[in-house]
Parts: sequence; structure tokens; C-alpha cells
Amino acid sequence: MPLLNLLLAALLPVAGVLSSLLGIGHPLWAMPGVRTLVVPAPYAFSIWGPIFVLALAWGFWQARPAQRADPQVARLRGPAAAAFAAMLAWMVAAQLTPNGWHLLAIMLVLLAAALLALGRATAAARDTPGWRWIARPLFGLLAGWISAAAVVNLSGAAAAEGFGWFGLAPSVVAMGLVLLAAWIATTVLRRNRGDRWYAGAVLWALAAIIAAQLSARMPDYAVALIAALGLLMVATASRLAGRQQSGVQPEAYPG
Repeated sequence: MPLLNLLLAALLPVAGVLSSLLGIGHPLWAMPGVRTLVVPAPYAFSIWGPIFVLALAWGFWQARPAQRADPQVARLRGPAAAAFAAMLAWMVAAQLTPNGWHLLAIMLVLLAAALLALGRATAAARDTPGWRWIARPLFGLLAGWISAAAVVNLSGAAAAEGFGWFGLAPSVVAMGLVLLAAWIATTVLRRNRGDRWYAGAVLWALAAIIAAQLSARMPDYAVALIAALGLLMVATASRLAGRQQSGVQPEAYPG
């Protein structure tokens, strides 16, 4: 399992540019489909850079002799490998196939694995460099970004498949989806001691939705306002849940 984690992490940057390497399909940033009102500004997707770097750092760190026999690290390897594998599958499918429900299904598997990894990383409550700067940032950022990305994928898949949301106006649908993302985030934060890395990734996504609307040729101010409300909800939930974390004494372990 340690070698599998390292291998999958090393493949992530390659999979992200697969279409360019093979000369087929389309880049991730040019996924065919309808651009919906919940798609964040393009700069938001730069978060994949830190996630890929942290994933590779995790791959090497968890394979070190000091971590190989660590039961807390061992509990993370399964969901981490599942999350990396789902990421690889999603990136390959997104570059080689049109948008649709299949991409959403893969994204939901990724979300489940990322949330499981986040929960186990948070429960470990360790305060060593490896946990502080690799494990918790990686799984917090990944789970937070995917929580928001899953909602964006739902919107895009529905548009690509022709699902009409029962005749509701696009603006109403977008506001509902933004609130869904905020609700998911606040629920996760309450169960994970207000993890700041998770909160930061969701706040990054919500802020980018606001930026996308304010910079659009025909901005939807209602969607931007709801995204701002969601941003406030997530920030507040992180702060309140974080008070619980301050009372937890980290365990002292090597690594």
C-alpha cells in the first residue's frame, strides 16, 4: 500500500495533461459543455497545483520507514489511494469523453474517499511536521475543493445531459446549488473540528464563484450574493467548530 500511494500520487500531474501528451481529447480547462452560473473563475483551478505537490509529498512521506509501521498512517493509506485513483479516473475521463453523469459519479466516489481521509487525518490529532504540513493540508484541501467541485460537476452534468431542473430558472438553480455546497461544508466542518484547510478550499471556491459573476458580461448578482452568504456560513462554521479543536491535546509521535 505505501508504494501504491506513491505511484498514484506521481501519476496525478501526468494525468492532468494527458490530452496534450497524447494529442487526443481536450484539455481539462476546455471541457466541452455548458458553462453554468456556479462555475468559479478560472484562477480557482490553480488549487490543483498545491494538491498535486502535497500528494507527491504524502507519497514519499508515508513510505518512509518511520511511517510504514505507524497505525495512524496505515489507516489513511486506503482512502488516500482510493481518492488518488478516483482523481486519475476523473481526469482521464474528463479529457477523453464529453461531460455527463459518468463524471459526476466518479467525482462522488472521489468525494467519499477524500472525506474519509480527512476524517481520519483530523482524528489523529497529531502535531508533528509530517502531519502538520503534509497530511492535514493535503486531505483538507482535497476534501474541501472536491466538496465544491462535486456541486459544480452536478451543474455541468445536468446541463450536458439536458436535465431541466423541473423548469426552474438557471439563477434559482445556481443559488440552490451554492447553498448546497455551503451546507455540505458546514456539516463537514462540524464533524472535523473546523479544519481550516478544508474551510480554506471551500472559501476559495465560493470566492471564485463571486469573482466569476462580478466579472461576467451579464453578471447574476443574486448568485454572487448567495455565494457571499455561503462564504460567511462556512467561515463561521469553521470558527465555531475550531473552538472544539483548541481543547484537544495533540499526540507526540515521530514524523
